[in-house]
Amino acid sequence: MAVEGTDMPDGNGDYDWRERMRRLEDSVERNWADHDRISRNIEHLHASMTAQKENVDKLLIALRELIDRIPPENLR
Repeated sequence: MAVEGTDMPDGNGDYDWRERMRRLEDSVERNWADHDRISRNIEHLHASMTAQKENVDKLLIALRELIDRIPPENLR
């Protein structure tokens, strides 16, 4: 006998395999949609992080150039 709320077949073989397959296919479609959305988000995140690194690199170069302008005796 099947427990209510589970997908286990009961002793009479009344398990609805077509319904189970339909639900599995729906789940696969949702998972692919989620996978695609996550992939797009990762691509945007990567592009954003790459741009941020470039900006930080430029800032560090500018700071180094400014520090190089300070006379050594003023750095003590």
